[in-house]
Amino acid sequence: MQDLRYDRAVADVIEVIMFDQWMRHYFAIERDGKLFLEIPEDVLDEIRREHPALFTLAEPVNNQEITYQKCQDNVCTFMASTLDGGKYADGVVATVFDSKPFKIEQYVFSLWLKGHESYLDAERRGFAEWKEMYENWKKMDEVREYIFKLQAGTAGQENTSTTVH
Repeated sequence: MQDLRYDRAVADVIEVIMFDQWMRHYFAIERDGKLFLEIPEDVLDEIRREHPALFTLAEPVNNQEITYQKCQDNVCTFMASTLDGGKYADGVVATVFDSKPFKIEQYVFSLWLKGHESYLDAERRGFAEWKEMYENWKKMDEVREYIFKLQAGTAGQENTSTTVH
């Protein structure tokens, strides 16, 4: 597989993980000591319209009790049915999960999410806005430099802030 195609596979897997995080961030509701995902109909319509490929990730878990395992199963089922053997050759998604580029991207996304949590909590933002904010954040000089260090394996224990706006 060409590097560009593999990079797209990594980006597609990260997008699925981001979307799952976005759904749980805004639509997880605690009821009777359990978590449920309750996506309003107008938001489902927005997802169907703006992110049709991801709609089938939202639909099976909407109005259902969610656990870490159920979310993980939903994400894996979605990737197996839409990415692995569909958009990409069989087995590509499994290699993505074990790859350094994926692990770095997942780590960087985690930093972004933690560093922007209060901003994201202030009001519901659409998934497209999340993606745009994340991509723009990654273009910042100090973030690009940190990602480069991660890729080169030279990122040490230096004091780096996780809040970068």
